[in-house]
Amino acid sequence: MVNRADLISIFGEMVNDEMLVVTPIGSTTPLWERTGRGPTSLTSVSLGMCTPTALGLALALPHRKVIALDSDGNLILNLCSLGTVGNERPKNLTIIVFDNGNYLSGGPGKGKPGMPTATAGNMDLAAVGRGCGIEKASIVRTEAEFKVAAEKALKEDGPSMIVAKIDPVDVRQTKNFREDRGPGQDTRENKYSFARHIERLENIKILKRGGG
Repeated sequence: MVNRADLISIFGEMVNDEMLVVTPIGSTTPLWERTGRGPTSLTSVSLGMCTPTALGLALALPHRKVIALDSDGNLILNLCSLGTVGNERPKNLTIIVFDNGNYLSGGPGKGKPGMPTATAGNMDLAAVGRGCGIEKASIVRTEAEFKVAAEKALKEDGPSMIVAKIDPVDVRQTKNFREDRGPGQDTRENKYSFARHIERLENIKILKRGGG
C-alpha cells in the first residue's frame, strides 16, 4: 500500500485547470489544496456526496472531464450513487477512491486507525463498481499502478473508477490539517471560487451579482 499524500501529489501533476475536481471532507481535501488547485476545485463536500456531486457536474458539462477524489468511508455512506453512475454512464467522469479501510486517518486520530470500514473486511469497491455497470473499475496498490491507471482514465472515455489501496493512516501527515489552511479557504468561499472558475471556463453566469 502507498501513502495518500504521495498519490495526490502525483495526480496533481496530471490534471489541468480545464478539468473539474471534487473532494470530500477528511484528509483528501487539505492534501489536494496543497497542490494549489483548491480554488478551482469543489472541496470538503459533505459525507457521501463527493461522487454524486461529481456525477451531477459531469452530466451538466458533458464536454469537460470531471474527477471525484473520494474515499472509502465517504463512498460507502452513499453507495447507491455508483448505481446511478453505471446507469447514466457519463463518458467524462472518473472516480478515484482512496481506500484506507477505516474512518479516521491522521489529524484528530493522532496517527491511529479508526473504526474499520467494510473494505477492511471482504468488501471490494472495484467489484461493486463493476457490478453497478462501471466496467472500467480497478484496484491499484502501488504508485506505478496508480499513475498508469490515472493517466489512462484521463485520456479515455469513462466512466472509470480507480480504488487506490492506501496506508491505514496518513503517515507523515498526522497533524490536524485545518490548522494551516490559509485565509479565504473556508468552505463558503470555496464554493464561490469554484463557481467563478466554471463561469470563466464556460463563459456563462452562475452567481447573481448585486441586488441581494
